[in-house]
Amino acid sequence: MKRTFIFLILVILLLAACQVAPSTPAPTTAPTATPRPPAVAPTAPPAPTKSAKIDIRATVAALAESAQFNPATPAPDATKNVQPHDYVGMFELGWRIVRDNYVRDNYNGVDWDAIHDQYRPRAEAVTDQKAFWNMMEDMIAELHDSHSRFVRPDRFGAEFDIKISNPSSSGQAWTAMTIWPAREDERLMIWDVCDVGPAASAGLRRGDVILAINGTPIERGEKGFEQGDYRAAIVGSGKVTLTVLQGPGAKPKDITLRYGGGSGCDGWSYSLLSKTPKIGYIRIPDFGGDADTNTLDLIQRLEKEGPLDGLVLDVRHNPGGNSDSTIALFTTGIFGKIGSLRQGATRTIYRIRGPVKWNESTPMAVLTDGSSHSAAEYFATAMQQSGRAVLVGMPTAGNTEGINSWNLPDGSVIRLAWMTLVLPDGNTLEGVGVQPDVRVPLGDWGLRQDPDVQLQAAYEAVLGEIQ
Repeated sequence: MKRTFIFLILVILLLAACQVAPSTPAPTTAPTATPRPPAVAPTAPPAPTKSAKIDIRATVAALAESAQFNPATPAPDATKNVQPHDYVGMFELGWRIVRDNYVRDNYNGVDWDAIHDQYRPRAEAVTDQKAFWNMMEDMIAELHDSHSRFVRPDRFGAEFDIKISNPSSSGQAWTAMTIWPAREDERLMIWDVCDVGPAASAGLRRGDVILAINGTPIERGEKGFEQGDYRAAIVGSGKVTLTVLQGPGAKPKDITLRYGGGSGCDGWSYSLLSKTPKIGYIRIPDFGGDADTNTLDLIQRLEKEGPLDGLVLDVRHNPGGNSDSTIALFTTGIFGKIGSLRQGATRTIYRIRGPVKWNESTPMAVLTDGSSHSAAEYFATAMQQSGRAVLVGMPTAGNTEGINSWNLPDGSVIRLAWMTLVLPDGNTLEGVGVQPDVRVPLGDWGLRQDPDVQLQAAYEAVLGEIQ
């Protein structure tokens, strides 16, 4: 039972680690369109494939490689005998954890010693558990860092509900579609609709815009769309009514869905975008587990009847994991250093070693968006820095801080940013993201086109390299 509880905590923390506060980039203009390539099926079996489901366990496995979960932190002498009811002792322990481990020793401009003096009297006045949790939430929030937070045990369930993948794998009824806004999205769009499920049966499709849920308008706030505002469009019980727009010039339409199950959801997929020249497409949904072998296997399928002339890799809406071995399919090199930003901190060289497993010359494009997180950003910057691929789409999420987690004696957890990637020029990607070489916003209806406008631009970029 104890191991199950700890695993649940790990799942919660890893899923939440991937989220960042969205920001709105400067408006841009999409490149001039050229005739779209026909969608062509692979020329030999096996047929193009999709994973049956995006399993939440796969997402957790991906994230587990880029975050850590620690047992209860060894306390300094002053708090070595801290008990769950010792609120002052747990406060001191929590304050020291931040002081000694936070990624920046300037604490984002906050005087952490002053924070101690400010919160110590409040800790001394605490008489119950909930008051302590409230105080700790407030104290960690003083860092103004969306990655770092205090997680009280009675909110682990809410943390677990912050998910971006298939809820049916955890036994929940859902509408069988993916809604995960990128930070640049001005409207709440459906990212994908499963082949089978309530959404598909109701005629919803990728790129539709959700205006309201059960009559409540859905609007972007200063920090983007709040997951709690649109959660009912994904999971629940009974029925849900969505007010949607299904294309330019369309009138708002109310569509009622009954929550249920789904299959044939967006995951690993591949196809040929054109036969002459032979340009392939691979969607990489995450960098967990066997992402490198999966990618290489799909390339080999596409090349069954001859080598590719070009390749588009799609890491949009990719939550991360560990992309090092996938990068090594295409390029090698040193792409920065990984570690703390504290003065005197030792950082590890971020090196991708060879030999390259595919080739270093076939023209490539990598698709990114504001929901390309963590290892997807490492992948994008390595491909860009090495000149191996042109980046097309929108800036990545800027979510590259590594999260470490410490237990307090009462079972609560402090999640703390403790490391990040420092680029060769000394800058970081945190809050900024990897900037694409060809910036292409989706706009209101770009995702509804086939191919979508970003994929079309990536195809044209590769075609230009070939010609």
